[in-house]
Amino acid sequence: MSAPPPLPPASDWDVPSVRIAALMLAAANAAFWICTFPFVYAHADPKGTGFDMLPVMPFTLIFFALVLPTAIKAIGGRGLGVGLALVLGATALNAIIFLALLSSYAAASR
Repeated sequence: MSAPPPLPPASDWDVPSVRIAALMLAAANAAFWICTFPFVYAHADPKGTGFDMLPVMPFTLIFFALVLPTAIKAIGGRGLGVGLALVLGATALNAIIFLALLSSYAAASR
């Protein structure tokens, strides 16, 4: 009697290189998220109402909605294509929002 054929992977994206890329991008986004807190705090008005820390909220939403699920998927090793798409989207959104934040800080310092 012959052995049954091996099961194919769940997706063509479930390979170690995609897993490593997703984990590295998730780690970079997590480090970026942590570094935005002191950056925004350093540019906040000392006599402000506290709303100067509000720009951190979009970065937090991006982290919990896109980066954390990617890290969980990458650690588990399943759904890596979706995870990679999520973390690439998170990276793009972080870059866009951070550039807008820098633009507003530059305009405020003039």
